[in-house]
Order: sequence, then C-alpha cells, then structure tokens
Amino acid sequence: MTQHNEVTLKRVLGFWQSFGIAVGLVVAGTTMVSLAYTFGATGPAFIITAAIAGVASIMIAMSYAELAAAIPGAGMIVDYTLPAMGRSMAIFGMLIGYIVLITAGGATECFVAGQSAEAIWGINYKLFAGILLTFFLVINCLGVEFLGRSQVILTLGMIGILVVFGIGGLLGIGTITEPTPIAFAPFGWSAVAASMGGAIWLYIGIEYVCPMSEEIVNPEKNVPKAMISGVIVIFIADMLFGQAILLYTPLETLTTSAIPQLAGAEAMYGEAGMIALAIATIFAGGSSADSHMAAVPRMLYGLARDGMLPRIFAYIHPRFRTPWVAIFAVFACMSIPFFIGLDINSIMTLIYTACTAWLISYIIVQVDLIILRKKYPKMHRPFRSPIYPLPQIIGICTSAYTIYIMGTEIILSTLPYVVGFAAYSLLWVKFKMKEKCFAPVPFEQMAGITVKFDD
Repeated sequence: MTQHNEVTLKRVLGFWQSFGIAVGLVVAGTTMVSLAYTFGATGPAFIITAAIAGVASIMIAMSYAELAAAIPGAGMIVDYTLPAMGRSMAIFGMLIGYIVLITAGGATECFVAGQSAEAIWGINYKLFAGILLTFFLVINCLGVEFLGRSQVILTLGMIGILVVFGIGGLLGIGTITEPTPIAFAPFGWSAVAASMGGAIWLYIGIEYVCPMSEEIVNPEKNVPKAMISGVIVIFIADMLFGQAILLYTPLETLTTSAIPQLAGAEAMYGEAGMIALAIATIFAGGSSADSHMAAVPRMLYGLARDGMLPRIFAYIHPRFRTPWVAIFAVFACMSIPFFIGLDINSIMTLIYTACTAWLISYIIVQVDLIILRKKYPKMHRPFRSPIYPLPQIIGICTSAYTIYIMGTEIILSTLPYVVGFAAYSLLWVKFKMKEKCFAPVPFEQMAGITVKFDD
C-alpha cells in the first residue's frame, strides 16, 4: 500500500557523493577547535573516548538510515516524529536540534573562520565573521548556490591535510622541532570520562545525508555505508592529527588558545603549516556556516507552510523564490554570539550547548524508531537497523550520558531553549492549530510523504 504516490526525484547520487555529503558538515572549523582543545585537556587517552563516541554515532546513524529509507523526504526529524509522537514533539525536535545549532554552532563556525583569517592577515575576527555571515545572507536571499559540489572537495581536502599533518608529525617528517612524548592520561581518567562532549562533537551531523535519500542510488545500502565509513574516516584523520600535535604543542597552549589547531600546526611545521591549516579552516568553517544558512530556513519554511510556525516564515520572495523571512530569522540567530566576548572557554561553551541540544534531537529520533517499529510493523523498510533495539538503546544512553557529563553549566545554558521551545510547541499546537499536542499524525495527512507497506 502507498500513500501520496507522487513523482519522485531522480536518483543520481552514488556512494562517493553520499559520503561527501555525510562528512561535509562534520569536518568543520568548530570540529578542529574542539578536537585540539579536548586533546589538550585529556591527553592521548582521548582516543578511547573518541572511539566510544564513534561507535555510538554509528548506532545512532543506523536509526536515521532506517527512517530515511522508510520515510524519504527532506523533513527528517519532523517527518519521523509526526507519526510517532505528534505535532508538539515534531516542532520541539526541529527547533531544539537546529535553532540552537545555528545560534551557537553556526555562528561559531564564522568566528573560527574569522580567527583563522586574523592569524594570517591580521583582520579583526569579528569583522571578518560579520562580512562572511552577511555574504551568506545575500547569496542565500538571491538563491545563488555557493560552493556546491566543491564543498565536498574542500571537505576531503581538509581530511587530507589532517592525515598528512598527522602522519608527518607522528613520524617526524619535516617537522621544525623534536617530538616530546607525554603521559597517556596526564590529567587522570576522570578527565578522559569528561571528554565525551568533545568526542561526540567530532561526528555530530553525520546524518545530514538522510534528507538526500530520494536522490541517492540504492539508498538502503549507500546511506548507511556513507555514514559508517564517514565516522571511521573522521576518527582516523582526527586521531592522527590530535596525537601528532600533542608531541609538539604544550597542553596549556591547546587549552588556552582560541585556535588551538593552528597552534598545533605551527608547532609542527612553522608558519607555513599554520597558514595551510588556517586557509583550510576558513573554507571548512565558511562552507559549514553557509550550509546552515541554506538548510535551516527551508526547515522553518516547511513548518510554517504546514501551520506549525507563524505563516510569515513561509513567505517566498516573488522574484528570487527563496524564503526571505526564514533566511533573515536564521541570520538574526547566527548574529547573537557577536554581542559576547569570545575566547576558548566561550567557544567551547557554545559548542557544548549546540551539542547538548542536538543530542536531545538524537534521543527523540531513537524513540521515534522504537515507536514506529511497534506502531507500523508492516511498514516497508528497505534498510532495517540491525540487532534492534540495541543500537537505539546505546544511542539513547550515550546521548543522555554525554549531556550529563558536560556538566551543570552547559545544561543550564541549554535549559532556556528547552523551556522556550517546549512552551511554544505546546501552546501553538493546542491554541493556534487546535490539535492534540501528542496525537500521532497518520501518514495520509502528511503532505509530500510517500510510505509503502508490505502485504
């Protein structure tokens, strides 16, 4: 049985394109900062936490792969949550997962790019970040695709640089100073346990390939393969680079510098190494910020079109055919951090806040899968998460533990978003939409969704 049998998108993306999309938003400027900072705060033993986080991320990715294959579409968490837990949870999941992301993580991408530019050219980092953000505002309002497929090339180039720097540093090839070995866990195992937030941030966003499932050849195979291989490649590249910079950079430098990855590159290969990684960081951070500016307004537009946000967010400019109000709203959210002072502590607070919010959305998706398995046992699932429900239990427990271990300060910084978005989601559905807040929405009432059922 099929609901909403509509014309489908052309499947043209193979494994490598899927891999590039999956990794594209993960290897970003903030990832490099978090990687170097957490290695400095933990020591070589961070590899253990990163490996655990990688396994958990693969478990979480299995849920996204199953849901994307069964409920293909660009709505992702909204489309998965509507039939499982209803409108209020769908609205809350989208807002907590992506509005906090752009406010904290997206803006920080611009800052990291700005600080890298300041290290090379001396331009004020906030000025550069502001110019970058305004540039992305203009091109997205005009409907111009920036970077496009070249984002994949830039991302793979960034991975290549990390691997080259990592292998070169570990083997002492061409380095300007001699390596100095350090203890495996210089700050004790409690510091290793506390590094889970920095570890999980290395992989967050790997599921961004899922909205493209309708355009991917054999998505039931290529989507999970892209996410799993993406996590593995990211782990290898990050660990090589992180272990290498520990041999040449004082731990205090890595935990106090606002751009610790550049400090590590400079310690290994001098100014040339620093400039090479700085340029790569500018492009990686900038392209990630642009992706947020392009994707999140479309999510806001979709919610508004379906009545789950104020109608003004569904406004489309008559000439450029882009959601101007939603784009300006995202621009405003990404501008908020410009009004605070920025050092490594505030950068990591913004990263951990975005991480906490995103992990809440991860928990929601794991619960979605469990509910839909029970509610729709005959729904056609081209890909099924193996050894169900173990991956979902691991995903939920790891996400909850990571939120807990990041500490009270981060939880409190995320709490206003949680309370605000929860209140909006409940009040809007109950009083504006006049619907039951947690009543699952049947697939036939979900516009643009094609779902098949086995006989």
